[in-house]
Amino acid sequence: MVPKRTLGRRGPQISVIGVGLWQAGSIYWGGRNEQTLREIRRGIIRAIEHGINFFDTAEIYGKGVSEKILGETLREAGARDEAIIATKVAGYRWTRSDILKAVKHSVERLGTHIDLIQHHWPPPFYAPLCRVVRALEEVVDRGLASYIGLSNYPTRLLQKALECLKKHDIVSNQVQYSLAYRKPETSLKPFMEKHGITLIAWSPLAKGALAGAKPDTLAKKLDPVFRRASQDARLQETLEKIARRHNATKAEVALAWLIARNAVPIPGFRKASRIDSIARAAQLQLTEEEVRELDRVSSTYAQGEYDSLRINRFIPGVLQRLALLLGA
Repeated sequence: MVPKRTLGRRGPQISVIGVGLWQAGSIYWGGRNEQTLREIRRGIIRAIEHGINFFDTAEIYGKGVSEKILGETLREAGARDEAIIATKVAGYRWTRSDILKAVKHSVERLGTHIDLIQHHWPPPFYAPLCRVVRALEEVVDRGLASYIGLSNYPTRLLQKALECLKKHDIVSNQVQYSLAYRKPETSLKPFMEKHGITLIAWSPLAKGALAGAKPDTLAKKLDPVFRRASQDARLQETLEKIARRHNATKAEVALAWLIARNAVPIPGFRKASRIDSIARAAQLQLTEEEVRELDRVSSTYAQGEYDSLRINRFIPGVLQRLALLLGA
């Protein structure tokens, strides 16, 4: 079974690796066809069977389809009590009423309470950050969610968010982090570790580039990190060498590196069989030398401050909302 760890300082026990559900219902991943949706339902059940209990979704994933599928699948399998459900409200939401309304809709789609509610990205620059934090605290006070998390918050804004807290902890910050994108290590990750905040790693395989995937979806074709990692022969060769040594895959090695780095990766999937590989990654023990070797060959990606979705800070919330209506 997959090992567990504590979420934040005093949160629930979650598996050291989780499952991301962006693919469910997303046009960027070709996730709106019935075959893919059936595979995702099967994959959720298979994850539970392996002891993977952490599932991450968001209101914008498939315009709510992802949340609905997760809730229905867990309920039909009688597995809700075994799962830790994390979802996210869109970053363009920053008022108390808008956040509360969105969370209530997420609870309705999931058909259950939320374990971890996250703000998906920092609000527009003109929005008072403390309003977001206080609204998230009220979500917990009202029993709609149990814990508060953030997503894509750089060091400065995360520090500000901590200063806004009145009664609850921020237990996690979900950020882009992989062998092909190591910017969190500059200042964000050390800051989070100092404050007992769990790093949840999205795009842990650089949208599949670290697994040797081809650019067969819109999500991959539009991602510069995917392109760089795909063409990095030194990194790909090192992953392949270590994978052969452990009778594993490159993806499993890349995910095991993140776990060794004290992060919780949340790879996505479109085929249920991928869950078996995700579970193996959670039990793969890299040596200290292998971790250092992977550090060396990916060192060029560890420069600069965390900046994923930074541009959203400068786009008015109403325009963000309109853009997301076109697809998610």
